[in-house]
Amino acid sequence: MFKNKTVTIVLPAYNEDKTISNFIKDLKSLDIYDEIIAVDNNSSDETKNEILKSSVTYISEVNQGFGAALKSGLDIVKTELILVCEPDGSFNAEDSLKLLEKSDYFDAVFTSRTNNKMSLYLKYGNIIYAKVLSLLFNGPKLNDVGSSFRLFRTEHYKIFKDTLKYQGPEFQLELTINLFKLNLNIIEIPVSYKKRVGKSNYTGNFYDSLKVAIKFTKVVIRKFLRFE
Repeated sequence: MFKNKTVTIVLPAYNEDKTISNFIKDLKSLDIYDEIIAVDNNSSDETKNEILKSSVTYISEVNQGFGAALKSGLDIVKTELILVCEPDGSFNAEDSLKLLEKSDYFDAVFTSRTNNKMSLYLKYGNIIYAKVLSLLFNGPKLNDVGSSFRLFRTEHYKIFKDTLKYQGPEFQLELTINLFKLNLNIIEIPVSYKKRVGKSNYTGNFYDSLKVAIKFTKVVIRKFLRFE
């Protein structure tokens, strides 16, 4: 609990056995989380065992994809506030406090990694795409559309959760647009960011990142034209 508000964090995980147990340990040391939900998305390494020995809520999601894993965790949250974060070694658990401090004044808190060292195509791709997204959907000024570390309220998620359809990386964009459409008070704050441990499933190189950008563009067009 944080300032009398109940808090859950959801960790979508695919082959994160080298990082997830330490990240969970760091989260627990903050003593603010009412529940930690870790979703194993068909990992082929020891991710499942690392989660189980950490004594947190374990979910197995057989449908492959970031969106499928994250949604299965989000749908069972019972607390007032939700945080989501990838446990891949790139984010610091202590930055949770920065997001939660802002929850007194904002409905949702997004994060930006672009003040840290990143591949140039990722950094400027995220910056440009965030600006376009904010302009098209009348959202807040953002600098990083791809950062998965964020906070929002369970009551707001429940409004649109049954309409979410994407199971891959597009889910991140779909979630963002739906929060924008609720006309919430949203802020983006900078957080620490390190190179993830292991290879990213979606943005490990320029060509993989380009594929994700094309998927994102299709979602934006469909949402903007109200095809979905």
